[in-house]
Amino acid sequence: MSDPGRHGGDRGLLGAVPASASITPGVPTETKLYAPSLRKEWVERPELVSYLAGTAAKLAVVEAPAGFGKTTLVAQWRASPMEKRRFAWLSLDIGDDDPGRLWPHVAHSLQRACPELDGDEILRALRRQSPDMIGVALPTLVNELAALQAPVVLVLDDYHVIKERSCHEQTAFLLLHLPQSAEIVLISRADPALPVARLRAAGEMLELRAPELRFVPAEAAALVRNVAGVEFSDPDLAVLLERTEGWPAGLYLAALSLRGHPSPGDFIRQFSGDNRFIVDFLAEEVLSRQPSEIRQFLARTAILGRFCAPLCNTVAGSAGSAGTIDTLERENLFVVALDDTREWFRYHNLFAQVLRSELTRSEPEIVPVLHQRASGWHRLYGSADEAINHALAAGDVAGVIDLIARNWFAFIDSGRVATVRRWLNSLGDDMVSARPVAAHYAAWAAALSGDPESLQRWLHIIEAAEFDGSLPDGVHSMQSSAALLKANFGFDGIETVRDAAAKAAALETDPASPWQAVARASYATALYWSGDLTAAAAQAQGALASPASAGLGRMLAFAILSLMQADDGNLAQAEQLALSALEIVADADPGLREAPQSALAFAAVGAVLARRGRLTDARLELEHALRLRRRQVGISPWATMEILLRLAPLLLDIGDRPGAAALFGEARNILTSLPDGAEAQLTRLERLEQRVATRQSRTIPPAASLTTREVVVLRLLRGTLSLGEIGRELQLSQNTIKTHTQAIYRKLSVSTRHGAVAKGHEIGIS
Repeated sequence: MSDPGRHGGDRGLLGAVPASASITPGVPTETKLYAPSLRKEWVERPELVSYLAGTAAKLAVVEAPAGFGKTTLVAQWRASPMEKRRFAWLSLDIGDDDPGRLWPHVAHSLQRACPELDGDEILRALRRQSPDMIGVALPTLVNELAALQAPVVLVLDDYHVIKERSCHEQTAFLLLHLPQSAEIVLISRADPALPVARLRAAGEMLELRAPELRFVPAEAAALVRNVAGVEFSDPDLAVLLERTEGWPAGLYLAALSLRGHPSPGDFIRQFSGDNRFIVDFLAEEVLSRQPSEIRQFLARTAILGRFCAPLCNTVAGSAGSAGTIDTLERENLFVVALDDTREWFRYHNLFAQVLRSELTRSEPEIVPVLHQRASGWHRLYGSADEAINHALAAGDVAGVIDLIARNWFAFIDSGRVATVRRWLNSLGDDMVSARPVAAHYAAWAAALSGDPESLQRWLHIIEAAEFDGSLPDGVHSMQSSAALLKANFGFDGIETVRDAAAKAAALETDPASPWQAVARASYATALYWSGDLTAAAAQAQGALASPASAGLGRMLAFAILSLMQADDGNLAQAEQLALSALEIVADADPGLREAPQSALAFAAVGAVLARRGRLTDARLELEHALRLRRRQVGISPWATMEILLRLAPLLLDIGDRPGAAALFGEARNILTSLPDGAEAQLTRLERLEQRVATRQSRTIPPAASLTTREVVVLRLLRGTLSLGEIGRELQLSQNTIKTHTQAIYRKLSVSTRHGAVAKGHEIGIS
């Protein structure tokens, strides 16, 4: 037994924060992917290992309180000759309570165990600001698992740290769709918050809990013998088992304390008290035998969830941490190596708890100082998440806010919005409310999470803030932040959005700031939706001319200009502008590629394709754009409206009347609920609805009646496609298209393609 226990510019908004000030959040923590190494003092548990190795269940749950040897047992199973399957191991921590970090780590673990697995494809689906976990990412993972050459067991250790509901929902989805080539093992201190009843009823779930994990006398005797070299009599062993209730951690600690004890019998008789005090008693026995410098090192470094020698040097204030760690490991003082190179370690959780309690009793005044040192080290060399967690523990609110300022864009851009919100939630609403800069970050995180209620709450604080000067991320002022939020994420009428965008454009005048282009591009979109096309084009051109133009601003500007050029029939120019917008999306960090804000780039491409008559391709682009918008319902509806008013008539053209009617209805609902300033959009909708009504009411003389297929061909004739290209679009031969075209000419009494298109428009087929 062990110490028990699809297409996206540059970095978009990221340009607002110096790259050197951010810590990349997408790099996997390699030490989390290693299973514990076998140790000589572990007690073999062949019956439990055989039980685990013999299962064909989708899910195995090993659940018990801390110190029941759960991880040790699964590590023995992994190493057992009875088991031939490959194991992918992931040790979870609180940072994994975020889909944006959890699933990339799962993918890296599986790829490490199964080199043939296409981890890159899975990671591409995951490294997005708003990844479609259930629709894309996890199905991709399931398909890769189903194609494996040999089965694999995925172990998720310490699953109890996962609290986020979406993580549980996604784990449940994976379980319910898991192929026979894979099994998931959850090691946890509490029942996993998963709908396991179905798996249990189907016999697809194996469970091991505390009663099965308690040591029996023979195992307890073997443990004491391996650790302390002591052979207990049956009565003494029975007393020890009674005192510890077969708790492996208690037995291990007892055996460790027995090393060199002159009277093992006396030790057992003095060993008393309920479980709340066992760890304290035994830890004192262990610690009391260590030199003072070792005790101090242990206590001061126990605040670290994981540690390496340089980190310990900083925190403990010593230069010899590497040697001390070697000593601790050699003496089996609850030190667990986290990697094969023995660079990173952790203490056994129970031992670390005891050490932290001892530190609080002996040096309470130094605890925040130690956390501050750890935060500083991680700020320079390690993890932004750990730096923030330690700053929180130190009570360093200013440090937390500064770290968030330096890292929130990078984390959000890599899909870890939940982590940013967790940092802010750790401060507490009162503390965030009292600090407008923190409320500014909270508002943007809420907006990007599609949380309108929280966005409104933080907006009130931002608007009321008495804060002079620019913000740490480069935004001109609190007033500019509020205006930008309303312009980009507001769910009010177009008039309110336009006024906010105008205010932001008036405030963000610094050509060296990337926010200037964002503000002007936002103003361009609002003016476009208001029907003021000339002013919209001027603002979009201004955004593109900004020397510090950020990717998001440039993408929006290109998209709006492309839509206007397409509507004017300037298809060559519209296409170039749309491709420029799409290039920004394709070249951006993964977070922007699937963000709702990127939808207009795909809509612009769809609009050009539709005008060229490539209806199938146009539909794909526009539907993709609409999916991006619908992933977050609590955001501005106006980009969604733009897509609806372009996709609906396209569906009508290809004969999907129910689909077109549904989209027209959705657009009408938006305009009914938010009429302020939406006159231009209402006019667009009414014009399209009138077109539908005209098509339905007008009749063609019987001699000129067109078939459904001929109507589709006539609509494609208005574009630039050749007859051969129309045939490929409709999956028909060129000769068949010629036959349809001749029939159209005859029925409409025309002799040219232009005449057919004109006559079609006259009779309502446009």
